Order: sequence, then structure tokens, then C-alpha cells
Amino acid sequence: MAIAWKRASVGLVAAVLSVAVVGCGGAKQTTNTPAAPAAEEKITKLVVGFVPSADAAKISDKVKPMSEFLAKELGLQVETFVGTNFMATVEGMGSKKVDVAFLNPLSYVMAHGDYEAKILLKTLRKGADTYRAQLTVRKDSGIPVCDTAKDATCKATFDALKGKKLAFVDAASTSGYLFPASYMKSNGIDFKEGAWFTKTAMTGSHDNAIKQVYNKEADASWTFEDARDNLVKAGMTDAKDVLVQAAFTTPIPNDTVTVRKGLPADLEAKIKAAFLKYVATEEGKKVLTDLYTVDGFKEASDADYKVVKDMATNMGVDIKAEISKPAK
Repeated sequence: MAIAWKRASVGLVAAVLSVAVVGCGGAKQTTNTPAAPAAEEKITKLVVGFVPSADAAKISDKVKPMSEFLAKELGLQVETFVGTNFMATVEGMGSKKVDVAFLNPLSYVMAHGDYEAKILLKTLRKGADTYRAQLTVRKDSGIPVCDTAKDATCKATFDALKGKKLAFVDAASTSGYLFPASYMKSNGIDFKEGAWFTKTAMTGSHDNAIKQVYNKEADASWTFEDARDNLVKAGMTDAKDVLVQAAFTTPIPNDTVTVRKGLPADLEAKIKAAFLKYVATEEGKKVLTDLYTVDGFKEASDADYKVVKDMATNMGVDIKAEISKPAK
């Protein structure tokens, strides 16, 4: 299915009309008065939006110190908004109910395409601005780990997975579905349930997907790299011994800090500076790590996310439909 992208109007250019009026006094020329420029929005409150990685109350509690820091830096009241799904946060930006948001790559592509949202920064994790999707299997499964230097298609790994059970995250997840599905498709793997795999499941979260392999409910799962850390934090301290990284996709750009269309340029600059200042503090590092495992920010542009848009188009993903699904 092709993705329909809304194109924002560039506005109408007022025509200057000259009318010659012939009379006994000769010709008279009149010109219409140019329209006054639109008044710049007056912002007294900033709403920061988040995608649903956890329940709303937990996210709001985690980001309270950040909200207080931003309020002090910007001289504005700061509130938080946590969408019931990815699309709720995106549409909040379109309706001007959300001013700045942390968006995953797929959500950013939608927000930019439909509502002209603007990327300010991309996140860093362990100093990197990209990550990969990871295929995880149990060490005791006998499924070989892919050696891409010898076989870029990971044929031996996927041959061993034929007839097995595979866990995804959901179709709105860049690393938990979109990039892995494209990777397998390009290597000739029909990942639809009942084809190469006896069962494929959308588990709703990265933790759920990798946990299914840990609990032997699935033979392999696709998640972000390295989702085993989350299991260790949750008390499964042997996760890195039990589970192995069997294959990886090509790099994916990290998630974003994005502002809605229409914010004054000077406020955009202040917001960017405030986030960069906050992540440099000890408190900022802790809050952002706890929230989205973020340890830094980097300058970014829309061009950095073309690979995500192209991937979605090639896979026939209806982005709006997928990110509108309820959070699980």
C-alpha cells in the first residue's frame, strides 16, 4: 500500500492589480494594499509530548525534573502529554496541543509529512546516533549466529529458523518490525505466518518480544539492540548468558526531539539549547537514561530520516494506520 502524504500549502501570493480608469481627467491608476503579515504566535505555555513507552503516570513522574528545568530556562509554564498511542502524540502536534515531542523515527516521518513538524535534535545512545534491529535466539537452541563477513544474507541462521516461531514488536516499530521485515524480505524470507515461520506474533513491546525467547515461547525475536539489558534490569540477570545476538539489520537513525509547525524561531532555538544544556547535567543524564536510555543529543535534519520513509514505502506500510493502534 502506498503511503499518502499531505502537502502543506505554500500560501497564495497576492497579485498587484493596476486598473486604468479613463475619464475626462485622464487615466488614474490604483493599487490594492498588501495584506499585513500574520501575527507571530504568543506562547505562554509549552506542552512536551511523549510516546507511550510506559504508562502515562510513570512517564509524567520521570520527566517532572526535566519539565521544571525547561520552565526555568524558557520562562514558560511546561506541561507534559503522553499519547495513548504514537499517533495521538503526532496529531497533538498537528492540532497545536503539543509543542515539542520525543518521536520515534516512524512517528517523526508522519509528523513531518502531514503536519510539517521540524526536527531539532536526534538522540544519542552510548554516543551513537543510529542503532540496529537485533535478532535474538537462545544459546542452547543450536541456531547459528550469523557471520556477515562470510554470508551477508545469514542463510544458515534463517535456514535453522525455518518452521520455528518468531516474535516481532508491532508494525509501528521501526526496529521491532519495519527494518527486520525489509531485511528478511530482501533475503528471500517470506515472514508471513505459516510460510517460513510456523507462527509470527506481534507482542506489543521490545521487552515482551525478547522475553518470549527467554521463556521459550518463541524461537527468535526482533527488537532494538541490545534489548537483553532490559531483561537484566528486570531481574533476569542471566539474560546475556541465555540469549545471543544472531543477526542485525542495517543502521537506523535514532528517535527525535521535534517541534510543531508555527513556533517562533527564537523559541525553537531556546528549546534546542535547553535540551542540550539539560542532557549535560547529571540530573539530565539520569532522567533521560531512565526515560528512553538517552545519554545525549545531536544536530539533525529531515534528510537523516529519508531511509525510514523509503523503507516504509517499499514495505507498503500505512504509517498512519500503524501508529494509530493502541499502546500495549
